Amino acid sequence: MTNFGKQVQFDTIREVAFGALSDTYVNCGGVLTKLPRIIKFTNNTDETVYFTDATADKVKLPAYSFELWDVTANKAFEDLPQFFSKGTQFKCRYITGSAPSLGWASIEILTVMTGN
Repeated sequence: MTNFGKQVQFDTIREVAFGALSDTYVNCGGVLTKLPRIIKFTNNTDETVYFTDATADKVKLPAYSFELWDVTANKAFEDLPQFFSKGTQFKCRYITGSAPSLGWASIEILTVMTGN
């Protein structure tokens, strides 16, 4: 059987509507069940939103913005890939005192698996 490389797959969109956001962290979708290749953090609200994989602010996105991360690009060593672990729970929140009045925050993920 011929191996043509890696197969790209979409993972489930992780999304939180503006009314479900809080000034304390809320889960942004489910935990990672696959290793992500590309991650897109989007803030489509009218206020600043923070994202994290723990309990401290890690990614700050102004209103109506996004960041696109290729977490496996530019590997120093082929046998040492970079990744977020399976089981990682992403969370998001808004800045205290500035609740959004519309929109949503989301995380979109592309995963890769060996395929034919």
